[in-house]
Amino acid sequence: MRPFAALLTLLVITSASQAQTQRKETPIYRCGPDGRDLRDAPCPAGGAADTVQFDQPSNADARAARERQQAEAREAKQLEKERKAQEARDLKANARATVIGPQSPASAASPTKKAPKPPKGPKTKAAKPAEAGKLDAAQAPAATPALGPKAQR
Repeated sequence: MRPFAALLTLLVITSASQAQTQRKETPIYRCGPDGRDLRDAPCPAGGAADTVQFDQPSNADARAARERQQAEAREAKQLEKERKAQEARDLKANARATVIGPQSPASAASPTKKAPKPPKGPKTKAAKPAEAGKLDAAQAPAATPALGPKAQR
């Protein structure tokens, strides 16, 4: 029984190690001014390569990520469908105009329009008197009283 348990343990350990993320390195060449142009091939002007370390996900991790992405996409489509249905219900519920203030039931059911007023004609100016420069006694401004002793103080 012991050899079977040892074989089973060895099988589990090797399959688990294959399913883990692998650490990899790749050369990167910094080209251009200030080394901002990164390439995987040597620069035309030459230069030393830097190494960049990255994690390579296992096949199981990649498959799990794809499945998670697909599940999230399905959920997003479902939420979009629910949102559009809710918006349609809201538009239907709010389609009727709302009136603020008291209103009789008859006028609320069938609003009536009044006929528009006819447009006003042009204004006519009153005729000016012939002697516009002269004012009669009724139109003349009142004379201001002379300043008395109280106003001079």
